[in-house]
Amino acid sequence: MGLLDGKKALITGARKGIGRGIALTLANEGADVGINDIVDDEVSQRGAELVSNRGVKGTFHAGDVSSVAGVNSVIDSFITEHGRIDILVNNAIFPDQSRSLFETDEVFWDRMMNLSLKGYFFGSQRAAKEMVAQGTGGSIVCLASVHAYVAIENWTAYGTAKAGLRRMMKGFAIDLKGHNINANCIAPGAISNRLPEGDHDDVVDGAPHDPTRFLDRLPAAKGGLPSDIANAVLYLTSELGQYVNGETILVDGGMIASKIMQD
Repeated sequence: MGLLDGKKALITGARKGIGRGIALTLANEGADVGINDIVDDEVSQRGAELVSNRGVKGTFHAGDVSSVAGVNSVIDSFITEHGRIDILVNNAIFPDQSRSLFETDEVFWDRMMNLSLKGYFFGSQRAAKEMVAQGTGGSIVCLASVHAYVAIENWTAYGTAKAGLRRMMKGFAIDLKGHNINANCIAPGAISNRLPEGDHDDVVDGAPHDPTRFLDRLPAAKGGLPSDIANAVLYLTSELGQYVNGETILVDGGMIASKIMQD
């Protein structure tokens, strides 16, 4: 028996790294999992295959979740395949998210807010509508960041979006009272997003960061792995975390406690 037997979970931005780790971890606990990403390639398709190899249903749903139309298209596709939605994990990001203050133009700002804030809001809203109509409750998790807590040079736009998610999930928790739907954030620290290599890709984690980067700066003395975040998602989306609502859980190896931020 798994902690999520029979649940239907959609993970956005799940081609690699944290999203992929979440998808495999939830599948390990019995959930049918839909993987979303804007990139549809062998890596994306392999992720869905690895989910299915765990004896549950794995599907891939290509789409850009930075717009309402894109969000609805992905969720429509997921529900067509799975019949309902019990868990939504908003994780989609784009590369090169740091930019200096005076090089942050309107195009970059809009791209950041559309994907990391607007897309998360309307994805959560649509999933919540489905969960309310189903009448069986559910769980929404947004991936925030340590950047939502403190500032580091050249990360202002990103940090602003991620800080907004913390407030957003508090609002969802209040607005959805009485529907048995939990809404929370997880704030990762430095997490390796490397894919497992070669013929041994049927695992959650790829290679870790070089620990020497963190020995003098991080209480954990090492970087994090996708499994560290995925296990927190499992907690929040299973009965283990059923009394946690409107909160943000830091999974950062003590980075915020040490007050030393590092890329």
